[in-house]
Amino acid sequence: MTSGPESSLAARRIKWLSRLTMAGILVVLIVVVGRVAQLKVAPPVELDGTQGARSARSPQPRFRGTVYDRKGRTLSIDKPAWLLAVDPDFYFEHGHRRMGERDSTLPSIALDEALCRVVGPMALMRFQLRLERAADLGRELADQIGIAADDIEKALVESPDSKRYLVLKKLLEDWEVDRVRNWIDGRNIGLRLDRRTTRVNYGPDSLAMIVGKVRNNGRGGSGIEQLLDANLMAQNGMLLSRRTAGGTVISVPQGSYDEGSHGQDFQLTIDLHIQELAEERLGRQLEEFNAGGGRCLVIDPRNGDILAMVDLLRRRPDWEEAILDDPMRRIEPSLGRNRNLVDAFEPGSTFKPFVWSGAIQAGVGTTRPVPTDAEGRIKVNLGPIPISGRRNTVKDAGINPYHGPLDDIETILVRSLNTGMVEMVRPLSDKETRDILVRFGFGTRTNCGLGGSAEHAGQITSLKKWTFANTSVSVSFGHEVSVTTLQMTKAFSAFCNRGLMPQLRLVKPSPPADGKPLLDSAPLLMRRAIPGEIADRTKKALGKVVTEGTLSRHARSARYTMFGKSGTADLPMPGGGYFKDRHTSNVIAAAPYEDPRVIVICVIDDPDKSIGHYGGKVAGPVVKDLVDMILDYEGVMPDVEGHEEPAVENLVSNIDG
Repeated sequence: MTSGPESSLAARRIKWLSRLTMAGILVVLIVVVGRVAQLKVAPPVELDGTQGARSARSPQPRFRGTVYDRKGRTLSIDKPAWLLAVDPDFYFEHGHRRMGERDSTLPSIALDEALCRVVGPMALMRFQLRLERAADLGRELADQIGIAADDIEKALVESPDSKRYLVLKKLLEDWEVDRVRNWIDGRNIGLRLDRRTTRVNYGPDSLAMIVGKVRNNGRGGSGIEQLLDANLMAQNGMLLSRRTAGGTVISVPQGSYDEGSHGQDFQLTIDLHIQELAEERLGRQLEEFNAGGGRCLVIDPRNGDILAMVDLLRRRPDWEEAILDDPMRRIEPSLGRNRNLVDAFEPGSTFKPFVWSGAIQAGVGTTRPVPTDAEGRIKVNLGPIPISGRRNTVKDAGINPYHGPLDDIETILVRSLNTGMVEMVRPLSDKETRDILVRFGFGTRTNCGLGGSAEHAGQITSLKKWTFANTSVSVSFGHEVSVTTLQMTKAFSAFCNRGLMPQLRLVKPSPPADGKPLLDSAPLLMRRAIPGEIADRTKKALGKVVTEGTLSRHARSARYTMFGKSGTADLPMPGGGYFKDRHTSNVIAAAPYEDPRVIVICVIDDPDKSIGHYGGKVAGPVVKDLVDMILDYEGVMPDVEGHEEPAVENLVSNIDG
């Protein structure tokens, strides 16, 4: 048995060793807990790739429906694309060091003493470090893929501290993707290449206003893209998978895959080639006559298909413009206002065939005779003639003076006599005259499949405010009424179809997909405007307009027989009233005569009067050239005897040059 002092010494040694052991264990626990906390709160960069959820949802992108033209050419389609993005926070803290650039822990820019006093030296140093590192990335990307270095630097510096995803460039080409990948070479510097789908449109700017735009959220924002959005929109799928911490897929649970569905494809009645022809030809005419704008519409009268719809605006230096500006189309064409849909105009003499044919149907010239002389020829006061209750007199345009009694009532239309049109409506009541306009569809929307409630219905005076002196007389030669190019072509189709007008359409009928309701899936509808024999009689008179009347000099085709009408109206002032020396010039015509395949209307807004302003001279050549080019493109044989084939070659060379 040990003595007392030795036992006491051993006990103290054991106690001391126990305390030392406990202290060591406590230190180890503190270190372990601290390390765990550090890994949770601020893990080192090397562990970035090993983190992640044990299960993941992977979207399975599906494509929005494709939009085609009537011949199957692509107008709008979803395409896979690469997007370059960066995590600004990660790049500034870690990624910059991995680029192999200089060590930027110390700034190379001298600190500004004044700024130091305001924001403090550490804040200023941090900002200047961001500037340097942003400039380094900008320069490197500029070298690799030609992206603007200043844009990259600005975007990075201005990004909020909390932003973890900043898009640097959309729609990378394949070679750009390869260059970025090779440069990164597996380094995690905060850059990422993400696979996305983007909407790509094809065709001229005038077509973009028809097809429309898809927003960043994938929904249609304008045009056909908006109108048919519910059918075009895709339903993305989803894949739920089990993964390791490194991201490797372990398994896919049963029933965890949702395939999704692509959007429905659509085919428009628009013909891409005809649209391009119309835009190019109209653009040249605007330049030639220094006009402020123009519209052109092409339809197939057999079924109401809209083949082309062009709207151009032209800014003229030092010119007081009277045409409503469209700033949105300057930002992006797909955001523009298509004036064929939303703006009406006063047609002038192109409106006469509708009133003339309606008056003939009402018996004018037969059961309701017009004044004749002793030899039975029609007496027309060639004016200017005063109308009781009307402020101004009626007179005929100086370009087409006609003197003497008329052999037949058709001469009123062929010679485009305002005074003769007064005699056509004089026997009619106010309601009868107004009903003529209604039967042809004026004053109501065409519901062509685009524009919806935004489509302009035109304007005709209500029966309550209608008077003979100020309304019937004016309407008879195309004044005091506003129309759209859509309404004009639809109404004119009655002369092509023995009095029947087809419903205009922009979308080809197709069966519904997945039970979704589909617009324009109804069968072709025709509505009668006038009897067939009246339509044929009017068509014959309009044929003489081309061969003998106001279209004979500038709009007569050497290849196809045409029938049509020209018109010139005073340009309205923005605040009301009309300019006396500025005009709206327009022509509408169809061809070939025996079996009309195409109707073309051209409206030229505010041509320079010093060059020309009458409809036949200004708009007539556009209509004639388009008729020739379109019918030749459609393979329609010329029906004018003695036509010369080189005329087509000349037209093609004009387009190419």
